[in-house]
Amino acid sequence: MPRKRSVETGNPASPEGASPARKPARRRKAMAAAAGAASSAVGTFPADFTPSERDEVERLAYFYWQERGCQHGSPEEDWFRAEEEVRRRRAAVAQTNGSR
Repeated sequence: MPRKRSVETGNPASPEGASPARKPARRRKAMAAAAGAASSAVGTFPADFTPSERDEVERLAYFYWQERGCQHGSPEEDWFRAEEEVRRRRAAVAQTNGSR
């Protein structure tokens, strides 16, 4: 009975060549890990955040992480910094709308 041929992936000597780069998947995993660590440390959002503000906090925290060069650090610090920034923006908008 003939044996099945197994092809090693990632072996440059194999007929398919080297396996494709997986950097994007690593970045997504790192981002998810950073967001997960921050959200588990932070817990749930305060009740005063709207869904759009929650999205903004998430985007800002991710931006701050990228700003640090995607290095390990303090996801909690990025998260709290993003929350404070969203609160400042909301207060500025409220002040502008109230002064009309």
